Amino acid sequence: MTGEDTGSNGAPFLAEFNLRDGTPVVIRQIKPQDKPLLEIGFRHLSKEGQYFRFFRPMSKLSNKLLEQFTEIDHVNHEAVGALGTGEDVDVPLGIARYIRTPQKPETAEVAVTVVDTQQGKGLGTLLLAILAYRAVKCDITEFTAFVMGGNHQMLEVFKELGATSEVGVAGEVEVIIPLFADARCYPDTPAGEVVRQVCERFEPTR
Repeated sequence: MTGEDTGSNGAPFLAEFNLRDGTPVVIRQIKPQDKPLLEIGFRHLSKEGQYFRFFRPMSKLSNKLLEQFTEIDHVNHEAVGALGTGEDVDVPLGIARYIRTPQKPETAEVAVTVVDTQQGKGLGTLLLAILAYRAVKCDITEFTAFVMGGNHQMLEVFKELGATSEVGVAGEVEVIIPLFADARCYPDTPAGEVVRQVCERFEPTR
């Protein structure tokens, strides 16, 4: 695959990146045809990974969930996924999505999932940065997320983006992450720098 389509306001998005260890990935929007890929990705999650994402044990993704996760409008509900390249082009590595809050349209709930073999390479932060960039284009000014208290990696990424947090029932943490049209407003942290790099790549004259 060559070239990229950065898109905005629901336009297609597709681009190549290298992870922290040099692993090449393709990140693109999720499509209705991606249901089999989501099933494969789910099977590559450990029991802990499934619990961190869905807050309960699950044996598989139901047809209803697969429809909800893939048949989206890319404005009020956006999702981007990472795939391997070359021979691994059909291997799902991670996904991030936001769903706009109907009662508060400037807010969207966000979730990020990375398969176990790709943990620790910066993929979750990269997916979140791309999602934040696209959310701002759709007039979203903050993300909310519900994270299990044991999911330290994700909580640290959110903290690096300036999130505020509050511990709820059963150790569940609610976080609020501010989003900025001007990427220079993000904190001077590793995660904040990833967001700035994403914005600069897609809008170099910013």
